[in-house]
Amino acid sequence: MRSPFQEPFPAPAPSAGELRSTEDFGQINILAPVVSLAAGFCVLVWIVLDYGFWTSDGAFPTNRAILPFAAALSIIFGGCLFLSNWRKFGGWLALLLIGQAASLQLINAGNLIHFQHFRSFTEMLTEYPVAFSITVLQLIIVAASLLLRRKKVGRFIEKRFNKLQIAIALGAMLVFGAAATPDANIYLRSLASAFIIQLGGIGTIVFAVSAIPKSSTDNLRIRLNSLFEPHDRNVEPAVDRFSIVCAVWIISITAFLGAVVYQTYPHVPDETQYIFQAKNIAAGQMTSAAPRVPEAFSMYMVPFRESRWFGIFPPAYPAMLAVGLKAGAVWLVNPLLAGGCVILAYLFFQEVYSRRFARIGIFLLSCSPWFIFMAMSLMSHIFALFCALSAACLVARAIRKRSMVAGLAAGLFTGIESMIRPLDGLILAGLLGIWLLSGHLKIVEKIKLGALYALGTTAAGAVNFLYNFKVTGSAFLLPMDNYYTKYFWAGVMSLGFGANRGMDWGLDAFPGHSPIEAAVNALLNFYLINTELFGWTAGSLLLAVLFFFSGKFARRDIWILLTGFLVVGGYSFYWYSGGPDFGARYWFLLIIPLIAATVRSIENLEQRDESDPAKSNDFDPRFLLAAVILSLAAVMVFIPWRAVDKYFRYLEIRPGIASLAEEHNFGKSLVLIRGNESPDYQAAWSQNPLNFEGESPIFAHDKEKEISAKVVAAYEDRMIWIVEGPSLTGEGFRVVSGPLRSDEYLANNGNF
Repeated sequence: MRSPFQEPFPAPAPSAGELRSTEDFGQINILAPVVSLAAGFCVLVWIVLDYGFWTSDGAFPTNRAILPFAAALSIIFGGCLFLSNWRKFGGWLALLLIGQAASLQLINAGNLIHFQHFRSFTEMLTEYPVAFSITVLQLIIVAASLLLRRKKVGRFIEKRFNKLQIAIALGAMLVFGAAATPDANIYLRSLASAFIIQLGGIGTIVFAVSAIPKSSTDNLRIRLNSLFEPHDRNVEPAVDRFSIVCAVWIISITAFLGAVVYQTYPHVPDETQYIFQAKNIAAGQMTSAAPRVPEAFSMYMVPFRESRWFGIFPPAYPAMLAVGLKAGAVWLVNPLLAGGCVILAYLFFQEVYSRRFARIGIFLLSCSPWFIFMAMSLMSHIFALFCALSAACLVARAIRKRSMVAGLAAGLFTGIESMIRPLDGLILAGLLGIWLLSGHLKIVEKIKLGALYALGTTAAGAVNFLYNFKVTGSAFLLPMDNYYTKYFWAGVMSLGFGANRGMDWGLDAFPGHSPIEAAVNALLNFYLINTELFGWTAGSLLLAVLFFFSGKFARRDIWILLTGFLVVGGYSFYWYSGGPDFGARYWFLLIIPLIAATVRSIENLEQRDESDPAKSNDFDPRFLLAAVILSLAAVMVFIPWRAVDKYFRYLEIRPGIASLAEEHNFGKSLVLIRGNESPDYQAAWSQNPLNFEGESPIFAHDKEKEISAKVVAAYEDRMIWIVEGPSLTGEGFRVVSGPLRSDEYLANNGNF
């Protein structure tokens, strides 16, 4: 049976002038790699030396550096293959890399909180003419190649997909291609641009893998088989070198991004409060003494009217961060947990599918921008995923081994999940409870395991009640509910529909919450997943969508649909979509089932002859290779672009206040921060000492003269420093005046 890729796009036999080889890349002339490496290196040097590619203070590259960076990669890869029989593949690969980089330049993303969209055509032409020209050229090349082979392409599509599948796939590409926005012009323009660029990306990768020399196909299959292993459901789930390498890669890349891009600093308000809670827990206390003038230290999520201050989030994740604080490396907590998630995902996929499936799955996970940037952050979702995967692996083991201990441990991890993200914990309990009850066990075994699972969940979850009582005085009053009810209004953060839901933020679609808004929120999250899950220029959801409508579901795939139904359905009752911070973060539990759906789709497409068991491992390697190439391209192009364009100084938060305090030897002082609550005061607030006392500086917000005078008088034993924040300086924090005695400050009424 002929390969599906070979049928519409047959690779021509090598001519007499071509270099022939049965090896992967043939006998590559040494001159081509040397010249291409030298040229690529020159481009990289140009990026480093040209200040136009760097921020105004020269601290970090900007998004404009990504296109020449991708050009350097294209020159290297394309040039190295130019004199080999893989040169056509090298050309398409180069086009894929530089084309993706060019299309990303046409997106307005940035480091402020808003959903990205494509720029206007006028802006593309006037401000990004090179990127626009490259994007158009890529589309022309793909369209011309498609036109030349239209009949073969048509036959290929007809054999592989029915009309309904094609219509659904195209519809998903269109609908999930852009974020809904009140401005119809921006929305429609972004939908059209994204749809066309995704089609161009699909065409580019298809023509790339179709250009692989026919003589190398069998060898390529052997090498991919060696890397990912054939199907073998009889192998006991275990950790091996492949999974360890993936875990080490994730720990390394996320730690690097956390240190260099995120600067080991909290940027999102949630992260600031997680660190505040972690400081308290590390010190052995649940709450903190309020400062002497609470209103001078007030900020969003800070219950400043309370006699004792507390973090509003459940305690499990701050407790985990407290361990990092004790070790002096709180920013390494999520990278290490992410490495654990890779190992756990590997074990879970083996439990449900096969080792080959598991290897492909964790490869995709290890290249996922959504996963990588979430692990770079100080948000709680990686710990939640770690607990969810731990519980799932333990349930699988409990069923397979009839292990009561594993059932109890699974319940404990589910209970911890409820102390990280309560709704996720409820969803996880439902999913794993169904799995336990539907497993191949005797009735008595199901009852025992179910009881132990419930016991573990209840025991761990009960800690929540103790924490609530310690913080709010009531075991049944969550700190978050206490805060939002007292500082906003009743029901503002509750699940369900109603006019009192929501805080009317700029990214909130409508006042209150309704089923229509739930649908809008879902569209926004699907768009984010399509962008962030894999970072593919062809769209991240295409293969998953094809699987959902393939008609090839097996019993073992039911969990994918059930998880999607519970996560999407559960969060539909919450008024906010989660915004653009770190992708569709409220739906982060979906990352594992979406990867599973993608791998299942690859398996369906790559199988040569499903009717012949003897050929069950005789797969067409080009489909898997296409996914591998797209993922590696995302690592080389999309992740660097997202890092420099969005997450460096995300939300304009800069960590310079600590170094400024050290440089000027603030010591035991009161530092008045001028500027906005965010980013200026938020960036400094997290540096306040425990209980707002001690020998280190205390940072207050210089927002009103009366409040500032009160706080200066209250801390008369401290010297005063006045510092302007980045929103005022246009750069970093800057000392305006100091050190001053409190009487000097008050005598001049704060006019410095």
